[in-house]
Amino acid sequence: MNYLRFTEKMIPDAGALLAQRHGRNRIELSELPTRFETMTETVKAIETLQTKQNASGFAAMRDGKLIAYVIGETIVQPWGRSGYIYLPGYGLAEGENPEIIQDLYALLGEEWNQKGCFHHYAYVCAADKDIVETWFNLGFGKARVDALLDLRTAKIPEIDMPAGISIRRVVKGDNEYLSSLSDTIWRHQTKAPRWHPMTPEEIMEQPEGWAEIADTESDMAYLAFEGKEAVGSLAFYVKEEKVDDMTIPPDCRYMTAAATQESMRGRGIGTAITWYGLQQIRDFGDEYCLTNWQSANLLAARFWPRFGFKPVAYRLERTINPNIAWAK
Repeated sequence: MNYLRFTEKMIPDAGALLAQRHGRNRIELSELPTRFETMTETVKAIETLQTKQNASGFAAMRDGKLIAYVIGETIVQPWGRSGYIYLPGYGLAEGENPEIIQDLYALLGEEWNQKGCFHHYAYVCAADKDIVETWFNLGFGKARVDALLDLRTAKIPEIDMPAGISIRRVVKGDNEYLSSLSDTIWRHQTKAPRWHPMTPEEIMEQPEGWAEIADTESDMAYLAFEGKEAVGSLAFYVKEEKVDDMTIPPDCRYMTAAATQESMRGRGIGTAITWYGLQQIRDFGDEYCLTNWQSANLLAARFWPRFGFKPVAYRLERTINPNIAWAK
């Protein structure tokens, strides 16, 4: 077996591996889009990765046949130079040892470290349990969960509205209500055990970003009120299918801006607005709902699975000690 740099000529064979992988993944996760079971789509996805400016990858060959590949890219993030492997960025022939992925990452990761990219990220399909374990054995940990809810089969109960609470759809002019809730999530994320810092620059952007939800007519967003005070929110927007996003099925909406004021938690407001919103988008004709949460955000990690959201992908993370740049 030889390890070689991934080249454009390998894309068709890599597309075949990816289509086969996705077909196996859909046996367990039928919610995933069917289109990536065809080479036409997987080749496009890999071409999109391969042609990015800072992309590179490696392949495992046996007797001239591609049996595995890993492709990633480097990005400058606010917290440092980082390397990412996305869902279409790995493939392994059926029956091959997942440790081959470790060897390919070793080559790619060494390249990243030489560029000063010490934050490493890998997106892995939740159905690839042996691949997930392979990354864990390299020191990666689970940081984010992407999850899908099949609205066609979801059992949405009758809503028990909490006392004194009303829910309605967001309309134009609700910008200030949404802005008032814009610090709810990030403040919670700074607390234990998430401990995610927020810079002043990021904080300044939050109110405007939340306020814009009221100006987008295609969004289906909702507010919970106690009297005239907005105490909770939830928003859904159309999630367009992308050539390299393997988690988006047709007729899918993305759920975001799910917030309840800290002082109002425990009264069932988040549960009520979530069931209400899911019923609305299903009545509108949407068939799937996609969302994600941070694994260390315990409120979210324990809350969303109760509604039937099923993990379909994980973002795994590893931070390399930057002293390796000189302490050899």
